[in-house]
Amino acid sequence: MNQAMDLGAQFQSSRYVQINGRLHDFAQPKIMGILNMTPDSFYKESRVPQQDSILAAAQTMIEQGCHILDIGAQSTRPGAELVSAQEEINRIGSIISILKKQFPTALLSIDTFYAEVAQFAAAQGCDIINDISAGQQDPKIWEVAASTKLPYVLTYNRNTTDNLSESKTQFNSILSDALSFLSEKIAALKEMGVVDILIDPGFGFGKTLEENHQLLQQLEHLHILGYPLLIGVSRKSMITKKLGIDATDALNGTTALQTLAYTKGARIFRVHDVAAAQQMIQLLEKE
Repeated sequence: MNQAMDLGAQFQSSRYVQINGRLHDFAQPKIMGILNMTPDSFYKESRVPQQDSILAAAQTMIEQGCHILDIGAQSTRPGAELVSAQEEINRIGSIISILKKQFPTALLSIDTFYAEVAQFAAAQGCDIINDISAGQQDPKIWEVAASTKLPYVLTYNRNTTDNLSESKTQFNSILSDALSFLSEKIAALKEMGVVDILIDPGFGFGKTLEENHQLLQQLEHLHILGYPLLIGVSRKSMITKKLGIDATDALNGTTALQTLAYTKGARIFRVHDVAAAQQMIQLLEKE
């Protein structure tokens, strides 16, 4: 554990991310609460399609310790039918501007792989672009990140939306491939003028069950990239398939994997269950 934390400490100069002209310290743990504006998210308790329900869910998350609200209007569960950019925009409506007005201190993230949706969200006051496709689905989303100067979540995911979850490729070393993929994308993003980047290892996307767990066990090595690590394992199949349970029973497994990620230097946790994540952080953080 100490070795992992020492490795992360080597890159403290990259812990700050600029958002709307302010530096945010991402060495301090951040909880990203999931707001699914979809009718078919894999975890039904996270579906909040009505405006009043969204505001209530957001308020509860913030009261429980959430720092970032991640708004998504596209289900990425295995077998889900993809919807268009316009349908995502229709589902989002004016909720970003409403959330921004209602909760001015919370950061808002848009979970999309469409440039048009990212631009729409930015115009409403969104603070972060969270793209699970690493720009492969719609390369123009990088142009939006560059022009708006919004931080960009770069996900390690070699798959495109025709097969988001299942692995197409067998890797000799999942860690080596992750470092190669992410390094290449970071260089391209910086060339375009995107400088504020968060790294998501992409658990559940384009990897086998074994590869997901191998990458988690070696997570500390991703600090060599020099950017904060965002972890999204909440109630995912790398828990449910390994334990033979349903997503509704996966909170304990989620906390276990998030705790492991914390010991390896991850500090941003994308979760369905904010209170549980906050308790984990309280127990692990030094006074």
